[in-house]
Amino acid sequence: MRKVTKIILIAAAVLLAACLISIWISYYWLTVSCFTVASEKITSSFRIVFVSDLHNHQFGSGNEKLLQKIREQSPDLILLDGDMINGDSENADVVLNLIPSLKEIAPVYYSLGNHEYEYIEAGHEELWEQLEEAGAVVLNHRIEDVEINGNRIRLGGLYEYGFETSMQSEKDNREAVSYLEKYVDTDRYLIMCAHRPESFYPWDYADTWGIELVLSGHLHGGQVILPGVGGLYNPLDGFFPKFDYGQYQLGDSDMIITRGLSSDPKALPRFNNPPEIAVVDVTPE
Repeated sequence: MRKVTKIILIAAAVLLAACLISIWISYYWLTVSCFTVASEKITSSFRIVFVSDLHNHQFGSGNEKLLQKIREQSPDLILLDGDMINGDSENADVVLNLIPSLKEIAPVYYSLGNHEYEYIEAGHEELWEQLEEAGAVVLNHRIEDVEINGNRIRLGGLYEYGFETSMQSEKDNREAVSYLEKYVDTDRYLIMCAHRPESFYPWDYADTWGIELVLSGHLHGGQVILPGVGGLYNPLDGFFPKFDYGQYQLGDSDMIITRGLSSDPKALPRFNNPPEIAVVDVTPE
């Protein structure tokens, strides 16, 4: 009996240690995931690095480990796709200090997530201005036409739903639709930063609008990733969702959902879910 008890205790200790190691890896072991999308509108390849859901986390002093990983990718532009802070943060210093260093690597664009909006609503109305003073272009409800390696690109950002729904107010819906009508009125290659992927994936709405590439975060890869199964949960679809992380085809549109870099400290710990830097190579078709 003592031998059996000892075996059980050893097995339990090994399992606990493995769980703790997996949680540590899920917050500190930076990984790079590479994706490729192609379009007939593209004449020469360019590279995007996009990251999301930092939640004030730091990878080394001043986020130097994160910066070094991004430098190694040699991006042509960098997109920060929301929830880089926490809604209850006292300040936004972590991301505000990160942006100038990122801008030394490539132009920086920022799309607000739910935590940025919560932070603003908590009395920090200056955030948008601070982000731009730090060197980022905030994309929400904004149209930015840029030239990258000879390609004509239009960048945009949307937090609301890109379709009619009772889940947002009539005013929000009207403003989102009005913005999208202007945004898609071009022959440029369209890249939309939408922190919440459900802004566009129901009913392939990215394809309905003719948006070539949607970049999202928010889902934290399902928070817990089960081997051979995928993400455990997403807030819209519930358990074992179709959408958790990776690359998806929405009609003729591409959507890439990053697992993100961290999580809200109040959330269930990430598990088997290393922090992710997403690299997207956009190439000629």
